[in-house]
Amino acid sequence: MIPLLFVLAATAADTPQPACVRMAPVAGFESWGHPAGPTLAVGREATLALKPVTGVAFKPALTRPGKDGTFGGYFPINIAQAGRYRIALSEGAWLDLVQKGVRLKLADHAHGPACSGIAKILAFDLQPGRYWLQLSDAKQASIGVMLAPSPK
Repeated sequence: MIPLLFVLAATAADTPQPACVRMAPVAGFESWGHPAGPTLAVGREATLALKPVTGVAFKPALTRPGKDGTFGGYFPINIAQAGRYRIALSEGAWLDLVQKGVRLKLADHAHGPACSGIAKILAFDLQPGRYWLQLSDAKQASIGVMLAPSPK
């Protein structure tokens, strides 16, 4: 005799899941889902090509070693106006924001809303200048990233 719990679990696994219907855009990320190319710029989603994490020269070095079989990269960001900026990622990955060799403190973080296509959102308080986005532990060789000012 097959236990009832096993039958229910098998039936649930065979039941089609409801389709994810894209919800209203996330404030500040209205153009999410429309990548504008491979370069990070405020207000535009970029599709960034990543390399095997073991072959990326991170500066400063990662706080935790990259896992074999994952991907990463090091990308410049230019900020013209001071403020809180949020960075959205299409997939799970480790993210550090660096300026002049120093990792910046995270101001806030959240998971992206269900069905938004955004896996996580991290916020940093930034001054005008050049920053470097360090990505590591991504499962795929490319990732969607968008930088946007926080809504008022």
